This record gives sequence, structure tokens and C-alpha cells, in this order.
Amino acid sequence: MRANTASPAVAPLTQLTLVTFGPQTVVADEFMGLGAHRVVVFGSWAARYHGQAGALPADIDVLVVGDGIDRADLYAAAERAEARLGMPVNPVLRPSGAWDEPEGDALLVEVQSRPYVDVTEMGRPA
Repeated sequence: MRANTASPAVAPLTQLTLVTFGPQTVVADEFMGLGAHRVVVFGSWAARYHGQAGALPADIDVLVVGDGIDRADLYAAAERAEARLGMPVNPVLRPSGAWDEPEGDALLVEVQSRPYVDVTEMGRPA
């Protein structure tokens, strides 16, 4: 048995599943509890999410922006996300304010110049 990819229902059902259970939801669940000001998924997963062609992502890259975040807690969140997603999760930590003033931080300049998925609001209570 396999999906009929020609069906008009495939695209909306795929989007619904991705929004409900996809990596961005898991990342928001696991990382926002750390007290981050911003959590962003970047790299190949974000590029595919935004429709850029390329190989299937082998991992999820996560930028966490906030102060006072313990690195042990950061890596524990990554391990929980890895267990749920079945793929490596690579966290990067930057201090508050770095996102708004990325000059001098090559990684932040790169992240902001390419497709990314800001999951910050997903992890906040409604």
C-alpha cells in the first residue's frame, strides 16, 4: 500500500501532518521551556520546508537565543527532540540581542540570509 501522490488531498494532508507533528513543533516543545527569547530551525530542513530543492535533511539545526540557558539543559532538550524525531538535532546557543544585531557573528548572518523557521511563538502558551 502507498499514497496516491497525484491525489489533490496529498498536499493539504502533508501540510497538516507537518504542522501538527513536524520537526518545528517538536523543536518548539523541547526548546522553548528553556527560557529562550527566540528558537529558530535553520539549515537544510528549513530550506526544504520553504520549497528549496535538495537532498533530504540528515539532521535538524536549531538556533536558541537567550540568556542564562544552561548548556546541559540545551543538550538535554536536543536529546529529547532527537528521540522524538529519529534524527540528530544540533543546537547552537547565542545571547539575547544577538539576533537583532548579528554583525560580527558569521553564523547569525548566514542563518538570517537563508530560509529559516522561527518556532518561537509555537512554544508559547496561548
